[in-house]
Amino acid sequence: MLNACINEIFSSVQGEGQHIGERMTFIRFAHCGLGCQWCDTECTPSKLCEIFDPRTHEVAQTLENPIGILQLGNILDDFSDDTLAITGGEPLEQIEFLTEFFPTQDKRRRILLETNGIYPEAFKKIASHVDVVSMDIKLPSSTGLKPFWKEHKKFLEVVLESGREIYIKLVVTATTSDKDLNEAIKLISSTNRYVPVFLQPVTPNGNFTKVIPEERLLSFKRLFAAWFPNVSITPQMHKMWDIK
Repeated sequence: MLNACINEIFSSVQGEGQHIGERMTFIRFAHCGLGCQWCDTECTPSKLCEIFDPRTHEVAQTLENPIGILQLGNILDDFSDDTLAITGGEPLEQIEFLTEFFPTQDKRRRILLETNGIYPEAFKKIASHVDVVSMDIKLPSSTGLKPFWKEHKKFLEVVLESGREIYIKLVVTATTSDKDLNEAIKLISSTNRYVPVFLQPVTPNGNFTKVIPEERLLSFKRLFAAWFPNVSITPQMHKMWDIK
């Protein structure tokens, strides 16, 4: 049976995107092959997986990675949240595990997948088990990486074809270019202009300290609002609330 590298499991309030304020159980998978310059998450696998008590929010136990499917299921028995948030890292980089893990879950528990939106073929393998997709569009001028326009477009098309609920998140920074924003608008509007879009100003951290000026951020909102009926500026609220 397959195993997965998981950095932590905890219960908290969703701080990003369409479902802000909803309590969820988070499984933070290790691994992400991108390395965005503003990333504040440890994406390399840890030798240990930390399990936080859902009542005290303190570390209740640490387990050695990798974690098996039965083992993970037993851990989740202690969490009663209605939604399971699969995050990372990049969960779809461990797709073989997810294809076996998701069918073992209670169908009454909603699954929200947070993903960088560049692995459409992997998503197809688990689409029927996912209820909500939080899809990033990685703007090259924000991430410091190569563009993924082709992959993003295909991913968005695949999710829409699956009928899953989806919203799009774009992290914007002081280095975000108008060219990239216009390319993102072109990509989304050519597929479905009614998908909710969340412009997320980068949260300064030890890796990235450049703050986006307020007027620049508002200009981004005006640009997107001319094309899409559902656009919001939404920071990482869990950071503002000082919770995980």
